[in-house]
Amino acid sequence: MSSSDAFSPCRLKWRRSRWQPVALCALALAAIAGLWLADMPQIACTVCSVLVFAYVTWLLYRESRRPESTLSWSGRDALWQVECDGRMESLRHVGASFRGRLVVLTLANDSGHMRRYTWWPDTIDAHGRRALRLALRAKATVTPTQPTLAQ
Repeated sequence: MSSSDAFSPCRLKWRRSRWQPVALCALALAAIAGLWLADMPQIACTVCSVLVFAYVTWLLYRESRRPESTLSWSGRDALWQVECDGRMESLRHVGASFRGRLVVLTLANDSGHMRRYTWWPDTIDAHGRRALRLALRAKATVTPTQPTLAQ
């Protein structure tokens, strides 16, 4: 990697996925089916099924209300800048996960509140995944190392 690549800025749009609600519903149905196929009392299956349904309904509602955001990182030791609803917020990088075409970026504010931005395959293309991967690789190369103690 050249030195010009190491500090190139990264700018990504985040928006809700059309695939996520489908996946959540499929998982909920599988969970409810698993409860009913298990050797559990009927009342326990009923209560747990209602809890699964309520939780998935809450998740779908919460995700449907998340506004689009623009995330940018200018390089080096800079914080991530998140623009959402006309407000700008600085967040520090906590972690990232790449699972095939699914990408999760975890950021945190000063009080430790975590924000997870998940890009499903329908919301990020190969160029966006590559830009994020390069930005995170560049961030890892500029992180100061711990000094070793001489004996």
